[in-house]
Amino acid sequence: MVSFLPSHMDQGVIFGVLGLWHAFNTLSLYIRTPRRFRYRTWFPVKLPWTFKYLELWILLFIVLMFIYTQMSHALPDLSSGVIQPAHIQRFQHVTFAFFFLLYTIVALVSEQSSFLPLPPGVLQSTFALGFLLELLVFHFGHHPGDTLESFIHMLMQIVLLGLVSFMFMEILWPQNFLVAITRCMLLGFKGTWFFNIGILINVPSSMPLGCSSGTNDFPDCPAGEPLMRAKAIQVLVFGCQMLGIVTGTIVGYALLNRFLIKGPYLQILEDLEDPLTKSDSDADADEENEDVPVISVIPRSLSRRPVSRNSTMSPKR
Repeated sequence: MVSFLPSHMDQGVIFGVLGLWHAFNTLSLYIRTPRRFRYRTWFPVKLPWTFKYLELWILLFIVLMFIYTQMSHALPDLSSGVIQPAHIQRFQHVTFAFFFLLYTIVALVSEQSSFLPLPPGVLQSTFALGFLLELLVFHFGHHPGDTLESFIHMLMQIVLLGLVSFMFMEILWPQNFLVAITRCMLLGFKGTWFFNIGILINVPSSMPLGCSSGTNDFPDCPAGEPLMRAKAIQVLVFGCQMLGIVTGTIVGYALLNRFLIKGPYLQILEDLEDPLTKSDSDADADEENEDVPVISVIPRSLSRRPVSRNSTMSPKR
């Protein structure tokens, strides 16, 4: 996406850091206010207002650099009026990049001014449409056939399908923490898998046995045992990355729960809370009291008098 790292590795770092940033803030938000939790498409930085929208500005810069890089390679070939086959994928990448560009611009305009008030879910759906178009590009426009490259992109499609699905599920269930944190994990998973593709392309020592460097510097594995072995290794890497992300999220939740609730940051977090709103413990106590039915003691009826044993009626003679 940008040129500070080799191909695909830079995109892996960007989406990996973005997923980690979203997971950290989602976990912190849920731990602090579990009963008032609501998903966020982006998270402001607690700095002076000029840096509050740092996430959006960084993403805007990265998207613009990506579009410029792709178009700088493809535009010179348009002088003949025909898109060269080698550059069709660049134009495909630019199409979904424009969705990310639209998302950042709309978010900045909406958040920094009253010119564009947006109903809930608009930013999230715009961001999700960019990933949906990327999924379609990978599915219909990338390397069909039984090759290692097509297999790796198929695994990427699984991640993208899950990411898009959970992004739209967040709009339907905005207070569901499980949906929100799963979306963050899938966003980070997209980054780690991109990084794995970059390693496979740019690191010669990662070449699978029996394979050689093919088109686009991607390993070319002959059909048979070399291809099956290379695919099996990628499935293993895929599963290990998934396991690592889930484990890291659980460990991160435990650490944040320890330091945010019982650690030295409690007083700072309490100062940031709105004093006019009830704390979550108070809300829980109120709900518990509402759930307990009110039991009133009904006095014994005055018409019912205790009957002594000696007052039993004798049978009539």
